[in-house]
Amino acid sequence: MKNVFLLFSLFLMLSCSNSDDNGNSSNSDFHPPAWIQGNWIQEGLSGYGVLFSFSANDFCMTNMGLTKQCQQELVNQMRQPGNANAVTVTETITSTNYTAEIKYFAGQSVIYSFRKLSNNSIQWTAVQGSVFIRQ
Repeated sequence: MKNVFLLFSLFLMLSCSNSDDNGNSSNSDFHPPAWIQGNWIQEGLSGYGVLFSFSANDFCMTNMGLTKQCQQELVNQMRQPGNANAVTVTETITSTNYTAEIKYFAGQSVIYSFRKLSNNSIQWTAVQGSVFIRQ
């Protein structure tokens, strides 16, 4: 499962360009709650693991300190003119959980799900034992 995830992450990161424009929050599909906003680095893998950055209107993943992929940018790229329904995003937000499911036109989906462990730590539920510490 871990290899499949890493392979899929690598594919997404290599197939999309990076942009400094995070878009307007009113046009965003993502609305991470205040408790998760900020930068989170994978515990025990400083500089070599995964970093998540959450803002009010997007979240980005940096893998191995090399490539950064913001989810809103990826969704926008998939929705090129004439293909507006190519991607849908469904969020589930509670006081201790944030889940974003991205469904693609071909029936594939990616689910990002996080659980609040404390004010300074979260768990990425897709990868067993992956705890992230607020930076």
